[in-house]
Amino acid sequence: MINVSGLTLHFGERPMFDDVSFFIGKDDRIGLVGRNGAGKSTLLKMLAGEDRPDKGAIEKPRDLSVGYLPQTMKHDLTLTPRQVAMSAFAEAERLTKRLPEIEEELNNSLDDEARMMELAEELAHAHERLNHLGAGDHDKQVEETLRGIGYSAEDMDRPLGQLSGGWRMRAELCRILLQSPDLLLLDEPTNHLDLPAIQWLEDLLMTYPAALVLISHDKTFLDRLTRRTIEVGGGRLIDRKVPWSQFVELRKEEKARQMKAYEEQQKYIEHTQELINKFRAKKDKAAFAQSLITKLEKLDRIVVEDDAFRAMIVKFPPAPHSGKLVVEMRGVRKSYPDRTILTDGELTLSRGEHVALVGANGTGKSTVMRMLVGEESHEGEIRLGHQVTIGYYAQDMPDRLDPSMTIFETAEAAASDENRPKVRGMLGAFLFSGDEIDKKVKVLSGGERARVALCCMLLRPLNFILLDEPTHHLDIQSKDVLKQALKDYDGTFLIVSHDRDFLHGLTDRLFEVKDGRLRDHHMDILELIERNKALVQEMNATPKVAAKAAPVKPAPVADDREARKEREKETRRLRTVVERTEAEMAKLEAEQKQLESSIAGGTLDTDALQNGYARLGVIAERTAELMRDWEEAGAKLEQLAKQEA
Repeated sequence: MINVSGLTLHFGERPMFDDVSFFIGKDDRIGLVGRNGAGKSTLLKMLAGEDRPDKGAIEKPRDLSVGYLPQTMKHDLTLTPRQVAMSAFAEAERLTKRLPEIEEELNNSLDDEARMMELAEELAHAHERLNHLGAGDHDKQVEETLRGIGYSAEDMDRPLGQLSGGWRMRAELCRILLQSPDLLLLDEPTNHLDLPAIQWLEDLLMTYPAALVLISHDKTFLDRLTRRTIEVGGGRLIDRKVPWSQFVELRKEEKARQMKAYEEQQKYIEHTQELINKFRAKKDKAAFAQSLITKLEKLDRIVVEDDAFRAMIVKFPPAPHSGKLVVEMRGVRKSYPDRTILTDGELTLSRGEHVALVGANGTGKSTVMRMLVGEESHEGEIRLGHQVTIGYYAQDMPDRLDPSMTIFETAEAAASDENRPKVRGMLGAFLFSGDEIDKKVKVLSGGERARVALCCMLLRPLNFILLDEPTHHLDIQSKDVLKQALKDYDGTFLIVSHDRDFLHGLTDRLFEVKDGRLRDHHMDILELIERNKALVQEMNATPKVAAKAAPVKPAPVADDREARKEREKETRRLRTVVERTEAEMAKLEAEQKQLESSIAGGTLDTDALQNGYARLGVIAERTAELMRDWEEAGAKLEQLAKQEA
């Protein structure tokens, strides 16, 4: 569908992409991953045709339809979400109008065979696209899609100018989904979505009939929606046909094998160099020594890959001692002219508690956080405990930084007197070292600003931290590091996040903002999600009819026999697949052991050694493919066994 060849792009002296090539097929579902600033969004822009490479080609069919959602974009603020979504059907309207024109031209071109062929192709394509786009009730489709992604009936017809940036992006996402493109290019589509909307989008995309290239820092989202992962970093791409979690494990194994091969090659080089040094001064051995020198010069040296992701090193300083009660909220009320946030808010946190504040967008989570730190007025009582020192990371914290200051100046201004000497070391822990600390804040990416803002929090002694969506701009590895740091933190924190994977295992107490109240749940986020799902399913279930139901006719015996035969046939086929894959995996394992033994023995010449390394890589990839086939066949066998039981 899209063929990328020899793609090269440089930003100044730094290669963003260096002669990379890959192919996107019509059934591909690709997760595009890499550290912040590696070039993921740039690559997506080039695939969408909005940016051009310095060299190379991006070839795609002329009639390929692409739906591209960038991280940021300009919106017509006079339009409503309904109007934005309805514009998705402009193509269908154009094609419907074009059909009679094509048919008339065909009737008038009977003597021009070439023109008739062109028109026939155009007609076939128009019918194919109309069939793909659907000719149903567009108003109903728009309404269902807007509702699914979280819009209330009132907000569907409010101008975008009255809505936040997140809700504007949702309208654009609805438009793209309703267009039914052949290829979806989505850059962080969950950034502005709450948990219900993320789940709705996830369920929709799982069966969405289009190829998908997705940038996301949500591991669960990636694992559920992608079957292939492309890692961007260091000017090159690493492409594996597995979802994110399997990709991570596969890369660990590959790097371990690479390191082993590197070490073996270094032994070979060292041994060869010793022979050269031993024989080069002897006349009768000089030719032999020269041949060894030539071999070393021609040797294809193994370079151990740098990790594409340098991990932040984050550790919160010990929390200063506070009273047992950290914060107490009693009878708090908060409302705006158009909506009520809280009617009788109650919340109590004790020293050392790790708690999450969750709920749909617009329910007031950020408002609650601002009330707790005194940035928002309210009725009722909010009382801090004895010697409580608060640190607050707001959603817009990266944008609150002074753009005219350098990274170092920003961190130094935030540090306490005793921590000011530690500023350089702390910035280094957040991946800012050398001359980087003299960069102005205004030139930093969103992810870099987020790291600076988090670093500033750690330069003051705090025992109560409030974090409002701290992971928005962080890559997967940085989120993992922050999560571990919060787990290890001995103070109290309250965190707002829609990232399921980040919250899972981090907190076991949740305050859910819903219907103007704070509901206290002593459970993990995944438990709450499943409970809420069950409640929704129960509410949407078809009510039972009191009237006596018509008796169900038993299925014909012949149909039962036929179905059983099909199951038996499928069972035999799957068992064959299992046996075949197990046999091939056993052969590959034996070959791998033999190769590793030969390499370790140091008896192979240079060519054989390099061929051995290459073959080990092929074996690893084939083993991963076989393992996937084996697991899939085994799962299907289990399902068939349950049906027979």
